[in-house]
Amino acid sequence: MVASRLGEPIESFASNEVPVIDKDYSLAEVLKSMEKAKIDRAFLTEEGRLRGVVTYRDILDKLATVRTRRAYIGGLHGSNFMNEPVKAVSPGDPFSRALETMASGMFTSVPVTGGSGEVIASLTRYDVARVVRDEAAAADAQVKDYMKTFLISASLRTRILHVRQLIYEYDVSVVPVLDEGRFVGVVGLDEILNVFMAFYSLQRGEPKRHTPLKYVVAADAIRMRPPVVTPDSSMAEAADKMISHRYRAIIVVDGDKPVGYISGLELSGFLLTQGRSG
Repeated sequence: MVASRLGEPIESFASNEVPVIDKDYSLAEVLKSMEKAKIDRAFLTEEGRLRGVVTYRDILDKLATVRTRRAYIGGLHGSNFMNEPVKAVSPGDPFSRALETMASGMFTSVPVTGGSGEVIASLTRYDVARVVRDEAAAADAQVKDYMKTFLISASLRTRILHVRQLIYEYDVSVVPVLDEGRFVGVVGLDEILNVFMAFYSLQRGEPKRHTPLKYVVAADAIRMRPPVVTPDSSMAEAADKMISHRYRAIIVVDGDKPVGYISGLELSGFLLTQGRSG
């Protein structure tokens, strides 16, 4: 059944969840559109045509650097943070092409563009999760066979700038937080950005509190009780939790130990693997 669905046109699965906004809008406006859509990215356009994409990862990569550490957020624009060009698919392309585009580029969303370059729709991690949740094969497939393994962790006292460094160095989107060896939560791109925005919301980067950003620790940003599954859980359950919790990653816990996670990339990989085996 998975193989047949992979051949269906992308329109059968795509949504309009990713905001589409002009590249010259302020970063504050871009972030507001992301927050309203409850998603971590926006497609940026120029004269109505797709020009680039900006994500939480892109923003965090450039904030709190020598160049931007004292910038007034109202003076920054989406174009200052966007990546271009953007890999896109066209109406009528098979679902498999969008999944392969996501997998090859490590993207968690792909835009669908028309003949003039306008954004018609997008395929997101949540769209993929809905397909996985409803697939019969996903009820029997186990998380441990598809999860990304954690190689790192942080403590409650780990500085938030170091957590950001770990995310980029190990190419992950969340880092598990331990308290004396006990799993207590995670810090991911969403949580770090929330902390950074508190420091960039006033003119010239002046913080709302007296503690400098370099002294903020994981305990200040931690997401307690993130969605979890066990290694023996089904991929269908992991997909369902991603949808219901609207979070970028489902943490895989073996006993009290966080051992890995399932993100949109792992869900896409599962569908492609099932399609090849079918």
